[in-house]
Amino acid sequence: MMMMPEQPQHQHGPGCNHDGQQQQQKTIQINDANKAPDFYKAMCNYLKDTKQSGLKPRQGVFGGRRFDYFKGKRGIDALLTENYAKLSKDKKPTNREEAVKLFNELRLHGFLLRVDRGEPISGKGSPRGLQPNPVQEVKEDGYYMYIWAGPAYKQYMGAVLLVAAILTAVLFPLWPSFLRMGVWYLSIAVLCLVGVFFGIAFVRLVLYIVTLPFLPRGFWLFPNLFADCGVVESFIPLYGFDPVKESKKKGKAPAVKE
Repeated sequence: MMMMPEQPQHQHGPGCNHDGQQQQQKTIQINDANKAPDFYKAMCNYLKDTKQSGLKPRQGVFGGRRFDYFKGKRGIDALLTENYAKLSKDKKPTNREEAVKLFNELRLHGFLLRVDRGEPISGKGSPRGLQPNPVQEVKEDGYYMYIWAGPAYKQYMGAVLLVAAILTAVLFPLWPSFLRMGVWYLSIAVLCLVGVFFGIAFVRLVLYIVTLPFLPRGFWLFPNLFADCGVVESFIPLYGFDPVKESKKKGKAPAVKE
């Protein structure tokens, strides 16, 4: 169990003490999420998967490190989707009250921490500072931060792979000549693919601009090129047009005769 200190804000008023006495600190008890049942680990992984849950977190700074956080309402909404009902074998919330209870259980097991959002760290657009809220409860308008980074063995494996990759790069001059030649050819192939991609993007933009004055709808080569889909699906279909815009005609509704 982890104890997190929370320094209360000092309010000036009659009888306030400025003699240098330390203010009492409140502590927030956080359970070890790695000891929680697998059901809650799967639930947290589902919320972190933006494609499955539709929950898009923001980044904040807490204790000098960056963490993902989100609004409680959106997290509760994610537990009420059909995707979660398909993934979860038990404890499927059927209403908002059950979803709130399930969300609170996830918090109690040490996966989430309720935080207060502060001002941007270094100007507009930068991550905001986060501070623990002394009242740890579920509020739909509150903000919640992921404090579970996943199983410990995954973190150790990631650290080992990172060190191995750095050592491999540093020792590149000692590689056999055929390996260094293979890396060179591979890098050239990747650069060619990137160049082809940008070339296609440029050609489709030129075609769109040229055909726009003559066609009722804009012409696109590979309309799904920048869509959120697979590599093959990005090049299907070969061409397409802008969707038809529905005309908004405002008028009085016809009278209904009884």
